Amino acid sequence: MEKEDLFSTQESNLRRSPLQASQNNIQCVSSWAMNNKDNKKKKINRVCMLNPQGYVQYPPLLGKTDTGGQTLYVLELAKALAKRNIKVDILTRQFENQKQEEQIFDKVKIVRIPCGNNHFVQKEKMYELIPEMVENTMRYLQKTRKQYDIIHSHYWDGGYAGNLLSKMLDIPHVHTPHSLGKLKKVEMMAIEEMPVQKLKPMYRYHVRIAIEQQIMNKADALVVLCEISRIQVLQHYIVDFEKLHVIYPGINTDVFTARKSSYDKKLNLHKNAVLTISRMVPAKGLDRAIEALALIKNKVDFHLYMGGETGINMSNEEIETEAKIRALIKKHKMEKMVTMIGHVSHDKLLPAYYRNSDVFLLASRYEPFGLTTLEAMACGVTPIISSVAGSKEIVVDGLNGFVVDTHDRKNLARLIQKVLTDQKMRKKIEENAAFTIKEHYSWDKIVEKFIALYKSLL
Repeated sequence: MEKEDLFSTQESNLRRSPLQASQNNIQCVSSWAMNNKDNKKKKINRVCMLNPQGYVQYPPLLGKTDTGGQTLYVLELAKALAKRNIKVDILTRQFENQKQEEQIFDKVKIVRIPCGNNHFVQKEKMYELIPEMVENTMRYLQKTRKQYDIIHSHYWDGGYAGNLLSKMLDIPHVHTPHSLGKLKKVEMMAIEEMPVQKLKPMYRYHVRIAIEQQIMNKADALVVLCEISRIQVLQHYIVDFEKLHVIYPGINTDVFTARKSSYDKKLNLHKNAVLTISRMVPAKGLDRAIEALALIKNKVDFHLYMGGETGINMSNEEIETEAKIRALIKKHKMEKMVTMIGHVSHDKLLPAYYRNSDVFLLASRYEPFGLTTLEAMACGVTPIISSVAGSKEIVVDGLNGFVVDTHDRKNLARLIQKVLTDQKMRKKIEENAAFTIKEHYSWDKIVEKFIALYKSLL
């Protein structure tokens, strides 16, 4: 079958509703899929990771639109599974003339499925393309004759696709939500000060929440990243408690380590360096970081380094946020105290930035977990993190880091000043932070929990 035939989609299909498309488009290949039922194996040979959104590649372009901790999580989990001799296909959307298939590690392949046009589509609109993506995924599987033992989907667009594919292939479906629509809706109403009717067309929460509930109903297992997330799921959705599993994320401790590398020599950070690494969106609380530091700018010498994509290829939300942050820096006359370092190579320069900083600051308003907390700790830097972040479950306040209500700028400022001026305390916390991650949160240890869960569903 030629590539053009493999992914052909009738124009009329694009005018159907997602539900109509998902029911009708797939009939042409569903008979082949039914054969999978007879080919299930107790041993896990191949996993299908569904992550439709963002720029999925290795190394990841962290900081680009819709490309952050979730993308990294998927890539690192896939790599860890491959080390256990399990093949992994990461299925995502193809756009901007990307390669259809890309082998990124031994036994790990990115498979890009075309749907819609050739342009980037933000995650809030991805659900409109999922039925077409599922249809083309079935065509891809029919052509390649691949058989998956389990589907592991990510975010609600991936979960939507996972529900459809799981039923058609008759294989178990594990879902990791990464964030929750109902909680995000409350957060955005507070941040943007918008009525619900204006949030609807921008963030599609009315659609997202309905689809999330369907995913909760139909998935065979739900994996959340911390106990806080488990409680939030139970509070806001109807879900079988026994399907909920807490598995903390892992960290590549070969890359994120307190041991210095040649990249450290390339950096020459100012004394009392404070580091933030995040996308430029309101949820990350970068304005809180600026406002807190402004309160101590005449009390302690510091320099703030802000990592994250700036400039071109940003969403409107990111462009607006960056403009507000720059205006805030100017308002407080901190231009000489702040450096925007832009995108930082994840596996090379980023660990060096962590190691050469004195404080890692995560001031988020909403943060389902916060992988950067674990990365920073692994590299031996003192983390100060928001009390809403899921990663606070890893931090023992005052022992291997600090947890604080970042909405209280004065209290946050006092804590930053304390950490920057008490070198003896900071050194002890740095040692404890690095030890915590090395001993308990390497992917080599975490992946065994996923394998056990997968096998329990076969």
